[in-house]
Amino acid sequence: MDYREYAKDLLARKKNLVSAYSSLKAELECLESEKTACKTAISNLDEADAEHKIYEERLINILADIDDCRFRRSVVERELLKIEKGMNGLTDYQKDLIEGFFIEKTIGIADDLMERWYKERSSLYRDRTRALDTFTRSVYGVLQL
Repeated sequence: MDYREYAKDLLARKKNLVSAYSSLKAELECLESEKTACKTAISNLDEADAEHKIYEERLINILADIDDCRFRRSVVERELLKIEKGMNGLTDYQKDLIEGFFIEKTIGIADDLMERWYKERSSLYRDRTRALDTFTRSVYGVLQL
């Protein structure tokens, strides 16, 4: 099992994870306000009223949706935290390599990095491999099993 592949996949998903976190946060806020509205409607109605039961069922569904949303947000947070912890152990040069080659995947990134860091192409690619290895060890603890 090569954990470098897992690390590459994690890095490739970083933009999507950031977007998902923002989306889940907004969804959770909407669900919380909907929950408050349902509770208010329930408190304003008599238990014998037919709408009371409808609002109670809706509240149960909203609570289930909130639990699901919180779970999905925690998964995304955990993945983003892994990336953050892995990036913290890298130098600025290594961070540029990781971001350019694995997160952004910009065309011509090697040329840009060679110019920015005054490196030859072969040393750039060798350093990219080392940076990925360092990131992988920081996140997963091992490279291979």
